[in-house]
Amino acid sequence: MHELKKLVQEVLDDTLWESEVIMRSDRSENITIITDNLRGVCGITVVTVTGPAEPINLTVERTILRIKFFRQEPTIDQHLKRMSIDARKISGVYSFIPKNANKVVSRIYRPDRSHMIAQEE
Repeated sequence: MHELKKLVQEVLDDTLWESEVIMRSDRSENITIITDNLRGVCGITVVTVTGPAEPINLTVERTILRIKFFRQEPTIDQHLKRMSIDARKISGVYSFIPKNANKVVSRIYRPDRSHMIAQEE
């Protein structure tokens, strides 16, 4: 039974997730450096800034991000909480709030359809 649980967990770990995040950060920090540093947090592999940063006050700005990541915690909720805590450890990040999380459907991988072509001929 333990081996079956381990196998299932390995399959889940290979699943790529995507989330929209609202991040508040220091306006004096370079946003490119912040997003580069986010790629080292909790399995985050891709960080995309979806629009220009909006100033909140003289020192803080709000940025909407789209991130892709691999889950490392037992549940997605636990992973999002850990990711938020770890992201706030980056210099200049005041808050990191994931809004949702969805599994990413690959647009690159296509199942082999060669057998379907042979059947049509």
